Amino acid sequence: MSVSSICIILSICLLGVYGDDVAKKETAKNTTWKETGICRKCVCKDDKIDCFDQSIDKFFTKQEWSDVKEFKPKTVDLSDNSFTNVTAIATLPIEILNLSRCAIEFIENASFKELQNMRVLDLSHNKLTSAKLSPHAFEGRFSPEEYEPLAAMRTLSLAYNDLHSLNQDLFEHLPELTELDLSGNPLTTIDHVTVIAISSLPMLKVLRMRSCQLTEIPDKFLHTPRYLENLDLSDNKMKAVPLELEETKNLLYLNLNQNPIRELDAGSEDNPGFPRLRKLKELHMCNMMELTKIGASALAGLENIEKLHMSFNPKLSFVDPKALARPDDIGENYDWPLVKELYLQSNNLTEIDTRLLSRWDLLQHLDVSNNPYLCDCSTQWMVDMLVPIVDAKGTVNSSEKMVCQEPIEMRGYTMKHLHDIHRTMRCVDKYGNRPERDGAILLGTLIGVLLAVPIMFGLMMLWRHGYFATCGLRGPVDVSRAFYKRAPADDNYI
Repeated sequence: MSVSSICIILSICLLGVYGDDVAKKETAKNTTWKETGICRKCVCKDDKIDCFDQSIDKFFTKQEWSDVKEFKPKTVDLSDNSFTNVTAIATLPIEILNLSRCAIEFIENASFKELQNMRVLDLSHNKLTSAKLSPHAFEGRFSPEEYEPLAAMRTLSLAYNDLHSLNQDLFEHLPELTELDLSGNPLTTIDHVTVIAISSLPMLKVLRMRSCQLTEIPDKFLHTPRYLENLDLSDNKMKAVPLELEETKNLLYLNLNQNPIRELDAGSEDNPGFPRLRKLKELHMCNMMELTKIGASALAGLENIEKLHMSFNPKLSFVDPKALARPDDIGENYDWPLVKELYLQSNNLTEIDTRLLSRWDLLQHLDVSNNPYLCDCSTQWMVDMLVPIVDAKGTVNSSEKMVCQEPIEMRGYTMKHLHDIHRTMRCVDKYGNRPERDGAILLGTLIGVLLAVPIMFGLMMLWRHGYFATCGLRGPVDVSRAFYKRAPADDNYI
């Protein structure tokens, strides 16, 4: 073998050894994050750092965050810990950051500015106050002119903190925010600066303000976020449907559950129906303890409603047949929306009028169970027509829960049973009389007459024979004698 060949072989061997060393060093470098402080305390796996409920009482330093750069986390869960302050985070490709339930009181300025990919930030169930939550907390990177926004941010939850108001500039660095959750904060009244803060979010699509102790919605509050599609105002203290809802031109979903609204009446100033919400598809009005009545055209403004949830309202006893009907300009003709899902279970309804919807056959889901139904001729259509629809479109055995409560003779019967036996029900008298009791009344009268005749006859016979003389009642013979008088014995009497 020549010298040159030997040199080539040695070179190849040396390169192989050197390459193995480089590869080992590179591998070691890429796995150093496993030994960092963060990954020793948390689980680092599949692009996620899971620190849920790890008794962490101090937020990680910027250096500790830098140590996991090679891991390239996209999701970080630090929820259910006990740190009170949030400090700056190093440049990381984090997309979802969960800081909920951590007793957070303060967020350092520009804490998230290096998280240019962050889409979702959850700060719910902390101790943030209006005074300590600064707009600077959401600052982006600094440019010569201004702070750049957190352009990727889409969802922010500030729910269940201690916010009585919002700084008017709170969201100035979040111009692309589409979903905001303020639920559970003691706002009570939406003040002027809060209105300005919400108005600074032109791309907002989802706004949740559940359990905020709100009594009303101020003017212009919903005017600027023109793309708003989903609004949750449930569990507040509103006694009427806010007419300001008309400002939402693209609203698709509205939740008014658990508000103390008593009735909806299109002609009332105190309890008006819904304003015109042309695009609304889904409405929730459930668990409303005071709701008693839905009047004519009270829902007429919901021209394209498809899903109507009005369940678990214990006092709701009347829904007008034309509650959804929208009259024309003359008032002679009406239009109904083509409802696809109707939920009226567990109310206090005695009947459901066939005129409530124009096309029952187009329903995709229906639940009208657990109401105290009056089973007479007015609800015959429910037995004949609605039961088959419930069986086809409702949940399993839901027609078995359509139970008769009145009249008393029908109590306990299910409409499913009445349908199966092809029962034709009689009408309850408009004055409150019960025709179904006529048979019992007639039978009782007949029995009374049959018993009274022989008793009276027996008493007459006893009286004729003087059996009641001891009581001062003389028989007919004694009465005749008392009125008889002998003629005088006068011979000259002619």
